[in-house]
Amino acid sequence: MIKMYGNLLTLLILIFLISCGKSELQIKEEKDAVLKQKEEQLKTTNEKAATILSKKYNAQIGWDTLDLYTYLYQEMFIDQRNPISFEGKLEDIIKLDSSYILKVLNTNRTYIAQISMNRERFVEFQKIFNSKNRGNEGCFVFQVSKIISASPEIKSDYEFDGEGSYSFLDYDFDQSLLIFKGDLIDFYVNETDEKDNY
Repeated sequence: MIKMYGNLLTLLILIFLISCGKSELQIKEEKDAVLKQKEEQLKTTNEKAATILSKKYNAQIGWDTLDLYTYLYQEMFIDQRNPISFEGKLEDIIKLDSSYILKVLNTNRTYIAQISMNRERFVEFQKIFNSKNRGNEGCFVFQVSKIISASPEIKSDYEFDGEGSYSFLDYDFDQSLLIFKGDLIDFYVNETDEKDNY
C-alpha cells in the first residue's frame, strides 16, 4: 500500500514538473484541443445513433437537404407511408387531452415537427430527456400524417390610422416554413457534455 502511494506521489510530482515547463498559452491550447476532440467524439456518437435509429425504421434521411415542393414531401411521407427522420431541437412540449405534442425545430430552421405521443411513451421520453448527460436536441422518427406550408411574417408599421401605429401579418413568398405533423415511432436524445447542461 505504501509503495502504491509512493508511485502515485512520484507520478504527481512528475506531472507537476512537466506542466511547469509549459507556458499558459500552451496549456490553454492543449485544453482547447482536448475539448474540441471531445466535442467531435460526441458529435460522431450522436450522428451514428441517429443513423442507426433511422435505418432501424427505414426512415427517410437527408430529405431536408432537398429543395422540393410541398406536394413531393406529401407524396414521399404521406402517400408512400415512409417514416421521416427529423433531427432538431426540442422547443416546446404541449399537453393535449391525454397525449403530448413535441415541437421540434429542424437544425436549418425552415422545418418544424409537431410530434404526438401517448402518456406512456411520454413518461419514457421524459426519463431520457431529463437525464444529466442529455441535451434538448435529437433525432425523432415519426409517421407523417399532415404537412402544412406557410410563409408568415409579422411586420410592424408606423403609419397612423388616427388611433396609433399597428402591426399586421404579412406573407413572405420567398421563404416557406414546412410543418410536419404525425405520431412518434421512436427517438434518440443527443448525449452532451455534462457541463453543457448547467
